[in-house]
Amino acid sequence: MEAGATRIKVPVAAAVAAAWRAVLGRPGLVLELGWLSLLLLMAALLLPELALRYLAPTGLGAMPRGGFVPAESIFAEAVSLLALSAFAVRWYRQMLTGSGRLAPRLFAGAWLRFILYSLAFYAAGIGFAAAVWYSGIAEPDAPAALAGGGNVAAAAVAAALLLGMARVSLLFPAAALGAPLALGAAWRAMRGNAWRLLLVSVAAALPVMLAEVVLIGPLLAAAHLGPNEVVAPDPPLGFVLLSGVIEAVIRLLLTALGASVLSDFYRRIVLQRKEALR
Repeated sequence: MEAGATRIKVPVAAAVAAAWRAVLGRPGLVLELGWLSLLLLMAALLLPELALRYLAPTGLGAMPRGGFVPAESIFAEAVSLLALSAFAVRWYRQMLTGSGRLAPRLFAGAWLRFILYSLAFYAAGIGFAAAVWYSGIAEPDAPAALAGGGNVAAAAVAAALLLGMARVSLLFPAAALGAPLALGAAWRAMRGNAWRLLLVSVAAALPVMLAEVVLIGPLLAAAHLGPNEVVAPDPPLGFVLLSGVIEAVIRLLLTALGASVLSDFYRRIVLQRKEALR
């Protein structure tokens, strides 16, 4: 990853196909490495909702939130971060070394790094969303001129933020291998490939996102909920259970696909270059 090294351009189509083969071609392996994370995800997504509906005092689950993020959503996202980070560490190891197993001490170190990196990414995204919201651009009654110009500026900043995150994303596979990269080294290694990573990530995730739409549509119809009633205050129990299971599976598959994509980039950009320098 020296400054004068030849720049490597990752082929988009090959990277997408590799991610599909790794995840969609081996769903049994995803379950083998991620069954515990999947169970934790389902518990985090379902138990708070069920507790509010069946264990809380009557009417508490229907109380207005006052515009704040519900506590159960914060709990679900926190558990999701912990569970998916643990799964991602194992999946990266599987993709890069052929085995998802590693010593507890090495796993703990990689897991902690994943959590810290993820929190930094979340903080950047939440900070951007908060800045847009408090600037008044997102308000329904904002002046047209302000909203128009602000939307263009917000889109430009969002694109720059995504590209910035993509430039340093090799931090994750490096951490999983126990060979963490410095921020500057990760940034330089991805030069010329950040936009390719974003394009490959979107293309790789597309089948899963389409499958989610196909699954959720009949589920809404079976629950007699129209498009405007997705957040109905008292949905049927079957809808709550099935939607929670589907969301947990989707999150696990998207994590595996994202890790597969980044593993391919890391292999081509970092590992193959190290092999060439030997």
